[in-house]
Amino acid sequence: MNRRQAMATAVGFSIGLAGCGESQSGDGGVSLTVFNQADAPYTVECEFFGDDDTEGAARAYSTTLDIEPDGQATSQADIEPGRYLVRYAAYEDNAVLTDQDHVHYIPAGDGVASLSFDIQETDELTRR
Repeated sequence: MNRRQAMATAVGFSIGLAGCGESQSGDGGVSLTVFNQADAPYTVECEFFGDDDTEGAARAYSTTLDIEPDGQATSQADIEPGRYLVRYAAYEDNAVLTDQDHVHYIPAGDGVASLSFDIQETDELTRR
């Protein structure tokens, strides 16, 4: 079993691919989009954590996105827009960990519930 299969089994994630990441959230969820500016394909794993006491209870959503060079991928998180800690890990060619960190997501209050990242040529993920 590879790393992605293990995560899918352990976490039970859902994934959806769509178009633009700056669109409004249709069903009250949060749109997560990753744009790949690098020359290699990437896999990005993201986990959204809410304000609950324990890590297991706080995990609200988890997904894995595969992004081709100069491409983009979007996942619609089926969670209520709100404040989240978002942990991420980026893997070049689905194998080599190049970046992992976290960001704090706070909705802008303008009706758009989205979070976007760029994979830079430096192999790092930056928030858009």
